[in-house]
Amino acid sequence: MNSQPDPLSRRILVVDDNPSIHEDFRKILCPGQSQSGATVASMVEELFGEVQQARSAAQFEMDSAHQGQEALAKVEAAEKEGRPYSLAFMDVRMPPGWDGVETIGHIGSNIRTSR
Repeated sequence: MNSQPDPLSRRILVVDDNPSIHEDFRKILCPGQSQSGATVASMVEELFGEVQQARSAAQFEMDSAHQGQEALAKVEAAEKEGRPYSLAFMDVRMPPGWDGVETIGHIGSNIRTSR
């Protein structure tokens, strides 16, 4: 395992049982990858006949997990690849499985034991 993560990593994990929350994060952090971002770009092209130039804003790589166990699996895989997440947005209530606090506990113990 690579113990030196990329200091410029912009990998984000969103953990929430509500799919619309994932889309909201994607709209903000990855507008080119969201449905609404693509819709706006196509409307601008149709209305004005021009393609919007990509902004020089930071680009993020966002992954989604809908339950705690799935989040732990994604964190473990990212660590093994040597491409850990820089940030995770965690829902606290995610029935029926682990809640956010329990998920964070599992992730924290996993990271401590793998390093």
